[in-house]
Amino acid sequence: MADFINPLKESENDLKPIYIFKICILGQERVGKTCIAKRLCFDTFDVNTKETLGIEFYTKDLPITVNGEDTIVRISIWDFGGREQFKKLFPYYINGANGIFMVFNLIDLQTLLRLDWWYERLSEYNHAFTPRMCVGAKNDLVKTANEKARVDDLVIKRFMERHDENDFYKTSSKENCNIDLIFRELVIKILEKIKLDYDRFP
Repeated sequence: MADFINPLKESENDLKPIYIFKICILGQERVGKTCIAKRLCFDTFDVNTKETLGIEFYTKDLPITVNGEDTIVRISIWDFGGREQFKKLFPYYINGANGIFMVFNLIDLQTLLRLDWWYERLSEYNHAFTPRMCVGAKNDLVKTANEKARVDDLVIKRFMERHDENDFYKTSSKENCNIDLIFRELVIKILEKIKLDYDRFP
């Protein structure tokens, strides 16, 4: 949905975003959604991060060059609590989303399988074609986890094929692995989906 995009002019005193995108992070509770948002926005990680109750919001400005001018794209990150009681808020939460992360825990197969519910809701609320990507979080725990606990790459591949997903990244908020990358790649998908001009987005 493009109705959340607001091109603004640059003032003399401060840099205004040329584009503003709403990005939603979906998935079960305790899969690492909040840690992903906080690592990007504050470059912090806390192993004792509290579970999100309802919805939390974060903002991050990213540099972009448009028509030869250096400016910024602002992303408004909506972090949604994955517990059952919060799911009734989903229609409000997803409204106007420009991009979506589908997040699961790489050492908990059920968190991948339970993404089915979120995919069904995306179709129900007209977001089946909104730019998105699948994210496997907590990759730093994979190497020390019991082999049976790890989500097999073939299972992930089949899950993605079933949901017609093309993009998948493994991340670690603790090690700051691929966090910047997934946001950059998702913003590029949004820019290209809506056919917005840009010269360079590092």
